[in-house]
Amino acid sequence: MSIWIWVLILLVVTYFLSFVSSMVNYIAKTLLYALAFFITAVLHLIYCPFFPRNRDNTYVLAPIFYWLSYFVTGIKVEAEGIENLESYEGGYILASNHQSALDTMCIARIWPHRAIIMMKKSLMYVPFFGWAAYLSGHEFITRSSGGSSGVRDHMTQINERIRNECLRVVVFPEGTRNRDSDQMLPFKKGGFHMAQQSASPVVPVCISSVKNLYNKRNWVFCRGTLRVRVLKPIPTEGMKPEDVTALTERVQKLMQENIDELNKAI
Repeated sequence: MSIWIWVLILLVVTYFLSFVSSMVNYIAKTLLYALAFFITAVLHLIYCPFFPRNRDNTYVLAPIFYWLSYFVTGIKVEAEGIENLESYEGGYILASNHQSALDTMCIARIWPHRAIIMMKKSLMYVPFFGWAAYLSGHEFITRSSGGSSGVRDHMTQINERIRNECLRVVVFPEGTRNRDSDQMLPFKKGGFHMAQQSASPVVPVCISSVKNLYNKRNWVFCRGTLRVRVLKPIPTEGMKPEDVTALTERVQKLMQENIDELNKAI
């Protein structure tokens, strides 16, 4: 039987069971969302060998992942300020808040040209996902508490690519998922150091709260709408290393204000 028939059957079953059991609804939608990841990874493995390590591979395929996710979850992402992603022609740091697995479909909804994500090197060995990410030109970093020379050299190379290749790097400065609060976690400074060192702007991306639509602890996975707001680029040209702390605090304050606005409008 075709995989699409199984997907359709699972969608119908999920719809009816959602009226009976929130737990079954949550499990079924989680599996369907994972299936959207898998299908998109397979499409990457088919498409990317023709353009290996091309930084626009994900730009081509991200809309497919978004629409698959929308189809299986019933969650729509409304985006505003998308023009700010291309208002600056060079490279930049795209900084987004981080709440759940749904962040992926939100970022896919607005994915800009020439964008990559920096991720743990161990993810490169995850079947399908890691292979697809590698072929799409994403960067894998070995995390080191001591900041080894190899990691520093790798970061220097990425900074040079931001300047010379107009690369856009997606970061989640909270560092981990913030599931329990609408107030963001304290920002880590790594992405902002990259912005300062490469003299590239920071483009903040604000995602509204997902708690009413997706809550793992309470088995909630509902249909609905998430809102994403892309803010104007914040320049860093001329900044010194000692300015990074103020930059980090400024971006976090601005993002929190906009997230609060988005949440009030839901």
